[in-house]
Amino acid sequence: MSRGGRREDPYGLSLRRENFNLRWGDVPYSVAPYVPSPVDVVKSMLKFAGAGPDDVVYDLGCGDGRILFTAVEDFGVKKAVGFDLNANLCSSVQQKIKEKGLVGRVEVVNGNFFLADLSPASVVTLYLTTSGNSKLKPKLAEELASGSRVVSHDFPINGWSTLKGDSQDYHQVGSHKIYLYGIPDAYDRKATALRSVEEEGRWRRIRDLLFRSDLRG
Repeated sequence: MSRGGRREDPYGLSLRRENFNLRWGDVPYSVAPYVPSPVDVVKSMLKFAGAGPDDVVYDLGCGDGRILFTAVEDFGVKKAVGFDLNANLCSSVQQKIKEKGLVGRVEVVNGNFFLADLSPASVVTLYLTTSGNSKLKPKLAEELASGSRVVSHDFPINGWSTLKGDSQDYHQVGSHKIYLYGIPDAYDRKATALRSVEEEGRWRRIRDLLFRSDLRG
């Protein structure tokens, strides 16, 4: 951190809290421990998300950068940007970027992704926790453009519908689960087929209450 409480921003991505619309609530600090995703899971996440040359991938909690490098080197994405709170990991990733000659294609930010603008991303990758995903959900809905995809390793985004479209709403890769969401279908489409009449009625009442509350606000 620099003087005055502002984080230095060498990558052109402002991380100052006052520059962002924070209506979605307080800014969490760490929402998951560092546990790297296996390489086969990383490749499957990007494959299911349809990552390709037109995409910008944001990895929230990028760790050692394996998703970033795989996205650029194996899937040919336009750009990959990672965020992590661990300064040592970020320094290691930055060194690897230089060694691989990927400056400008891969970037890493040592900062809190809740303070970053996610709107440039067309694919967002997550390996957080269910509660971490829930805290992030309003920000994803507010900032990601239509057509963007969110892919989460092992943990779902509760209340969102996946693109899987059948009774098993995740892709299985060995013992791992991959949840894929499309923006805005994930929260606009209601997965009524998997709910009983009683459950659907309960959800309607909740949605009506929320709608009326929004109107009063």
